[in-house]
Amino acid sequence: MQMKGNKFLFGVVVVLLIMISVLPGCNERQPTELVIPSSLEPVEVFREIAVINSYSEILPLLDGEWTAEYMEPTDMPQGATEEQFVEGYLAFVPEVTYTMSDGKRAGCGYDRFVLHIVILKYEDTQSAERSFISISETQQLQDLTYEGIALKNGTCFITDWEGVEEYYWSERNQPCYLIHSGCFVIHYYGREDVLNDMLDRIIVTFGVKE
Repeated sequence: MQMKGNKFLFGVVVVLLIMISVLPGCNERQPTELVIPSSLEPVEVFREIAVINSYSEILPLLDGEWTAEYMEPTDMPQGATEEQFVEGYLAFVPEVTYTMSDGKRAGCGYDRFVLHIVILKYEDTQSAERSFISISETQQLQDLTYEGIALKNGTCFITDWEGVEEYYWSERNQPCYLIHSGCFVIHYYGREDVLNDMLDRIIVTFGVKE
């Protein structure tokens, strides 16, 4: 009789373990790397990140693309290398046109930027990595691991151009993130909660689990 009781208890434990293993959120592993398809153009990378569901969207107020043949050094993040550079995309996003992943707007002002993002594409992974390292060293960024992804973060000082930049930002010093994936380098700065939302978007879009 005792043996039957033990067998019954063992069976209950096994069933519970099986049920727990299939519950949403259980047995999930964090992404270990970002994989951005090399076939994409920088603007396409941004579009993939900008719309992750039907109620969340990012619409730039100002944006632009450029290639190695028509490049303005001021469009590149400080420290970015030009060797083997192919093309880039940048965007300025005000709070009113940045919809967070939960569907809420970042604010209601057109004259207050909350995000500046630059996406650079290089001919190969090695060239992108060299630029990533150069940007990190020039801007004195630090190592960071977020949701299993290795990246860099720090503070970016916004340069002033006839008072325009200063007008659109709440502070001259803005937190920033730097990401490397394959032949791409992503550098962006802005309001802290928006940066974290962007990071979540990037991981949801391009994060890969082992």
